[in-house]
Amino acid sequence: MKNKSLNILLILLFILSLAVFAIWGMNFAAGAFPKGVFVGQQETSLPIFHLTAEFLMAGITIAGVIGLWRAKKWGRGLTIFGMGMFTCSAINSMGWAVINDPIQAIPMGITLVVVMAALPLLLKNNQ
Repeated sequence: MKNKSLNILLILLFILSLAVFAIWGMNFAAGAFPKGVFVGQQETSLPIFHLTAEFLMAGITIAGVIGLWRAKKWGRGLTIFGMGMFTCSAINSMGWAVINDPIQAIPMGITLVVVMAALPLLLKNNQ
């Protein structure tokens, strides 16, 4: 990848994607969803749907970033799609984090900053 700024932002997207798995791992270790991910709860609905979306978001973004690094044509589109998923997730989940666990709002805010910085570079970058 020729653009150093974009490469740094892609590294950050990769790390943020890995962090999704780490944060959920810590949440599960701390006892999140004591009734299970398939049991509906008033405040979380059915957790499995949220978890599926989060894990797909992280996996798609990781695949897209790797595709960009390997100069695959599909990497750019997949990364942009993953960034859109990250934006939606960060904004949507921010309300829960601010009320229940403000520390978890920090990576969400960082995600929004990274996505907003990377998006213009990806859109103008000819792959």
